[in-house]
Amino acid sequence: MYTPKHFQVTDIQKLIPFIKEYSFGTFFSQKNGKPFATHLPFLIEQDESGQYFLLGHMAKANPHWEYIDGEVLVVFQGPHAYISPTWYQEENTVPTWNYAVVHVYGEFTLVEEQDELLKILQDTIDYYEASMEQPWKTDLLGDFSRNLMQAIVGFKIKINRFEGKWKLNQNHSVERRKRLIHGLRKMQDINSRKVADLMEQTIEE
Repeated sequence: MYTPKHFQVTDIQKLIPFIKEYSFGTFFSQKNGKPFATHLPFLIEQDESGQYFLLGHMAKANPHWEYIDGEVLVVFQGPHAYISPTWYQEENTVPTWNYAVVHVYGEFTLVEEQDELLKILQDTIDYYEASMEQPWKTDLLGDFSRNLMQAIVGFKIKINRFEGKWKLNQNHSVERRKRLIHGLRKMQDINSRKVADLMEQTIEE
């Protein structure tokens, strides 16, 4: 990913929470020179040695799990918003797009142990149900769940490297950035407001 120095984010304490918040990622790989992509929810965990992994599952009918040759990439897209040149209140400015994104590169491995697959599914359910008023529960060992499990494959991705990019006008003056934040705050969509929040954080740091 092209990332000018102004926009680089390397602090793992920022990247991990970002992945957890925007955990529905796009999984890319290739085979025989042809790209393939699948959109999936991911979990991220760290083992006792400090190694990070992405965990997930997909439909067995999806050929993607057989369509992998070499390193894989998962993209986690955060908030993004159009930046109008009118907000600068200056001449000789142009439109742009502000955004935050994390790229994760790693080694793909199928999870073939039933207990490990069960844990991935249970952890996924627990993670996404945690915010529900009455979290959904199910018996993954029951006949219904076991039959469904025959139709999926679990996997883990050993993470080799992270790339974080917060493109938030950090190469502009604080005064300019504050004007853009003001413009974003006037917009009605949640993405614009979240980008404004991120821009404010970069000013405060």
